[in-house]
Amino acid sequence: MENFEMTWDKLLSGVRLRKRESTRRDSEDKRNDFDDDYSRLIFSSSVRRLQDKAQVFPLDSSDFVRTRLTHSHEVSTIGRSLGISVEKLLIDNNKLDKDHQGKISSLLAVAGLVHDLGNPPYGHFGEAAIQNFFKNWFENKNNEEFKNQLSEEQVADFKNFEGNAQTFRLLTKLHNLKHNYGYDLSVASLASLIKYPRSSIEGNKDSDTRKQQNLGVSYKKFGYLQSEKERFREVQEFTGIGQHRHPLTFLLEAADDIAYSAADLEDGCKKGVLDYSHILKSLDEHLRNGSEEDKNLYNYFIQKYEENKDRGDRLDNTVQRFRIKAQGYMIKSVAKKFVEVHDDIIQGKFDKDILLNSEAKNVRQVFEDLAKIIFNSKEILMREITGGTVIQGLLEKFVAAVLSKEYTNSKTENGKLFLLISSNYRDIMNSNETDPSTYEKLLLVTDFICGMTDTYALDFYRRLTGIKL
Repeated sequence: MENFEMTWDKLLSGVRLRKRESTRRDSEDKRNDFDDDYSRLIFSSSVRRLQDKAQVFPLDSSDFVRTRLTHSHEVSTIGRSLGISVEKLLIDNNKLDKDHQGKISSLLAVAGLVHDLGNPPYGHFGEAAIQNFFKNWFENKNNEEFKNQLSEEQVADFKNFEGNAQTFRLLTKLHNLKHNYGYDLSVASLASLIKYPRSSIEGNKDSDTRKQQNLGVSYKKFGYLQSEKERFREVQEFTGIGQHRHPLTFLLEAADDIAYSAADLEDGCKKGVLDYSHILKSLDEHLRNGSEEDKNLYNYFIQKYEENKDRGDRLDNTVQRFRIKAQGYMIKSVAKKFVEVHDDIIQGKFDKDILLNSEAKNVRQVFEDLAKIIFNSKEILMREITGGTVIQGLLEKFVAAVLSKEYTNSKTENGKLFLLISSNYRDIMNSNETDPSTYEKLLLVTDFICGMTDTYALDFYRRLTGIKL
């Protein structure tokens, strides 16, 4: 039987792994531990680089569509709003001590800001490109020698490459400005970011497998690489989450879904991928005969579109106003559902998508249907293929370089490629007294590529291949 105990005192722990205690502040510093975490992150180069990473439309020059940075700020804001509502409801229901007031909202603001920090260039297609490269690479008999030097879990880390796990690695290790604990965030902040508290072997269960084995949503992917296994265990210990999600992870996931689903609709209309008929068809299917709130949203969209008939931005204006109202409804529904299932979450009995199990599930389905149209558009497909070609090309060159015997010889091509990798990442790989393992060398390459922005990756690839000088 698993030994875990989730209490809000532990779940909101300000302990930091480097010193095994909370940050000590002078009497004039009134911030809580998560306000401190936010301050450590907001000025960082890793956060700034999100301004040139795609949310939906890779390599887009428009100043309207979302980037990962604008998306992350929106998730952070929605997370904070959810936190404020949930805190009040929990305190009113004697589920949370008043001494913790302000902590949940601050923690969710942190988690929202950095939840995508480890994602590679070109969004989720970048993840897929890395996964496909390594699946083919490990199946190549010429690489059998290297594969045999890795454990089953280490191989799975690359074949199932996951941005969430890379985020945990970046936050706990890759930012080595002062020490080797990354940003040294509070364990509660780190735990809330782990949507999938599983290894790359334990997780990655498809929907059919999860249904057959009665597994929850936390088994969908994985949350940490083998290189950070011990730090993940320490986070488990200090927060008491065991093999379960941190309760606030459900709210972070909801904030992410609320932000990107509604924003995708706005961006899709602005780019001309969606039109009125697309939206009305989905609204008609999911909201017209739903709850009173669903019907109100359905009628609201039609009413505002009619009111805007003389506007040149008729659809854009209607969609933006609908987005605001829909997001408000989803936020209210998630907060209500969280309090309803609070005890089950604390006991590790709830492992579902909280938004899809709330009163706003039909609204979420509307956005999900419309997103399929967006992601199947020719513009998106072409940009994703471009991004995949770039990542594939970079992986081919740098994996071959770091695994070659002459990678430390700067006079060889492989040695020159090795020196092109950021010295920060090279220093981390070489921090051990022993020679780097094959696993560590492969991590060096994925660290380097995940740290790139969309534009930098494209420009870097062009220069390496002689397309651009």
